Amino acid sequence: MENRNGQGIFYGVIGVATLVVAIIGATFAWFAAGNTNTGTVAGETASAGIGLSVTKKAGGTGKLVPQLAQTLDDALTGKSASCIDDNGNTVCQVYEIVVTNSGTSAVSVDTDITLTPTNIEHLKWVKLATVNTLTSALSADGGNTPSTTKIASAENLAANGTTTYWIAVWVEEKGSDQTSEDTGSFTGTVTVTTAGGQGVTSTFTA
Repeated sequence: MENRNGQGIFYGVIGVATLVVAIIGATFAWFAAGNTNTGTVAGETASAGIGLSVTKKAGGTGKLVPQLAQTLDDALTGKSASCIDDNGNTVCQVYEIVVTNSGTSAVSVDTDITLTPTNIEHLKWVKLATVNTLTSALSADGGNTPSTTKIASAENLAANGTTTYWIAVWVEEKGSDQTSEDTGSFTGTVTVTTAGGQGVTSTFTA
């Protein structure tokens, strides 16, 4: 009888220890996933079935070094890595924007981007044809004020369909000392809105 009681206590202790380890492991895994997934920000509107994810595809983790607009195409297909110059500086960042429709009917959506700079006077963005192919439609910089512009308007998104956009963000080189003007950071917000007014938003920070 005493032996069985001892075994019961032993197994009880083992069970509690296992539970503690499981809880600690789950907590650690949750934080680890949060840390490793910071490159992708996702959201979903449950009623409309519209999903949105924004993922950084190119560019380092340091601050953006000013880049000439006319040589941005070279930066996107640079020798070392996209958006990295020969000196290892990050001269642009490329983001992939994926919009999905999990509904059973097609839906019309608008996709907008808002860039909010802090101590960056000449922040600009451009829509890309592919992840590293420049188009000619360059956006105007808005100084240190938030600026909202269209990525796509009235896009027809088929039932169970997906559409993908790529944008590049950079600081335009002005040919003079920009130390006091362009040494800050920025936040980008992508918003997808259906014709019915339902919306989903993802925010990324440089």
